[in-house]
Amino acid sequence: MGELKIRKIGNSVGAIFPKEWGLEAGDVVEYTKDGDNYVLNTQDIAKEHDRQLIEESFAEFEAGKTLTEEQMKKAFGKYGWGD
Repeated sequence: MGELKIRKIGNSVGAIFPKEWGLEAGDVVEYTKDGDNYVLNTQDIAKEHDRQLIEESFAEFEAGKTLTEEQMKKAFGKYGWGD
């Protein structure tokens, strides 16, 4: 089990979350209370981050910022894209 240090932020308190949790500034985390335990649900945040990545990829595709297989082989052949 990990620990989070609670810090004073103005008239409130807050915590710094580990980077590997994948949270970003502005994310809203849902939680439930189970007795004395609080359970954070980050599933919806992860789905939203994935959706944004997919939309950015499609925007690059529509803008013609993708490479053909031949261009990939030429650019990355020595890294495993070879014949």
